[in-house]
Amino acid sequence: MRKILLAAAFSLCASAALAATPRSEPLPEDLRVLSKKGIEAIYAVDIPEAVKNFSAAREKYPEHPYPHFGMAMAKWATLEYLEDESDPKLEKEYEAMTDKAIDTGKAWLKKHPGDANANLCLGGLYGLRARLAVLQHRWIKAYFDGRKALSYMHRSLKIEPELYDAYLGLGMYEYYAGTLHGAIKVLASFLMKGDAAKGIEMLVLCKEKGYFNALAAKLLLIEIYTTTGSPYANSKVAVKWSKELRAAYPNHPQMHFVEIVSLFEDKQYAESRREAMSYLKAVDEGRAPYRRRYLPRVLTAVGTTYLVENKLAEAADYFGRAAATLKEDPKAHPARWGVWAIVRLGNVHDLMGLRGKALVYYKEAMAYKDEWGFSESIERYLKKPFTAGELPGQMPPP
Repeated sequence: MRKILLAAAFSLCASAALAATPRSEPLPEDLRVLSKKGIEAIYAVDIPEAVKNFSAAREKYPEHPYPHFGMAMAKWATLEYLEDESDPKLEKEYEAMTDKAIDTGKAWLKKHPGDANANLCLGGLYGLRARLAVLQHRWIKAYFDGRKALSYMHRSLKIEPELYDAYLGLGMYEYYAGTLHGAIKVLASFLMKGDAAKGIEMLVLCKEKGYFNALAAKLLLIEIYTTTGSPYANSKVAVKWSKELRAAYPNHPQMHFVEIVSLFEDKQYAESRREAMSYLKAVDEGRAPYRRRYLPRVLTAVGTTYLVENKLAEAADYFGRAAATLKEDPKAHPARWGVWAIVRLGNVHDLMGLRGKALVYYKEAMAYKDEWGFSESIERYLKKPFTAGELPGQMPPP
């Protein structure tokens, strides 16, 4: 998903295919263990513990890309889990850290071309960079970073065919390239046609046999299975797996929210709301690691469960409370769920037949700098009122 690097992407893929497979080099056991502990700490939202383990690994193996990859992942986790993807300063720090880690990985592979895990790591770094580009709706950049990730992961499997962690990135690419639409799909067709079903098969293989990436694959599959209107949606499995994750991580806000969304997609609206209220209670009580930063997210979630039940007064109340959080700290960067709540207020008033009021809310939301790709939806609502036929829709913002 990037622009002028088309020739470079072809060159990279071709050179990887033509080069002889080097002798495999195993990942040092202590580095493997420290990296695993660091990743587990990230999923437990214990960022200091993750940084501690990856720092120890970096001190012992300063030239190996794994510790640098881990530190970049910890920064990403801070952005995604703690700041709810709403901190441009962190995005820049994360991007700079990822770029530096990529340089480290390339230097390592010049000396150790047979290190399958280092190839996997470099693929993962390009994958992380593509993930940020997707978050920012920079589709071309995301595409070409994804191509580079793909090349390195294919290389890792050529060296070590049973390195199942590589199937996370390969599966992601196949699935997302296979479900692209519009101009991006046309571009993708000239480079590589993705196969969404094949991508899901790869993710399932990673979930079942991966060492580092099994949990990440499970979470990604849940995201796929809860994609509204997708031919690959499977809300029943998503609910089952999200409950398993809640049992394994009982005090994890992200896992809790995955369950809330899964229940919503399975049309268990009352149960989704019950879990959202439990989440809201934890935020209100200041129960760590539930942070006040998550308030607009959960308030919008509760409002959405009322919206699909046509309880418009209740929906407006919760959307209004979510939107009000944007005014609490003028210095804080706007939370995307808070801005989306304003859009939802417009939806509610359209359903009430109050078009004038709805337009006020849409214009208010449009006044915020669009860092999340909301403008397409808002422009559609400005032209044409939101209708009940568009429900249930999805719970998260687009």
